[in-house]
Amino acid sequence: MERVLTVEHSGKSIILIDLSKSSPEETLMVIPEAKTVIRKLAPKSGLVVTDVSGAIYTKDVAEGIKGLVSHNTPYVKASAVVGAEGVALVLLQTVIFLTRRELKSCRTREEAMKWLASHE
Repeated sequence: MERVLTVEHSGKSIILIDLSKSSPEETLMVIPEAKTVIRKLAPKSGLVVTDVSGAIYTKDVAEGIKGLVSHNTPYVKASAVVGAEGVALVLLQTVIFLTRRELKSCRTREEAMKWLASHE
């Protein structure tokens, strides 16, 4: 299953990082791939949605996610997160505070894609 994809929505290219239902091991394997894809973007141009619905979190996953967001900052224009509840929501709030990035929490991928596609 491919976990880092570029999808089109309303004429915009959006990078989808699909961590839904992933184990900690799967998440930690996807993070370097996501960094590689995003590193190829022009500065402040990327639109990124990360779906964490049903993902399992550990301390290592939390550190990996924080590192991913920090790494992506120079390349990303806007980001949305889908499925952040409980521990994931606390992690999201911590990452927002630490990185000073705008990360919108959305209920569905469609809501996230629509929000990202609205960015100029």
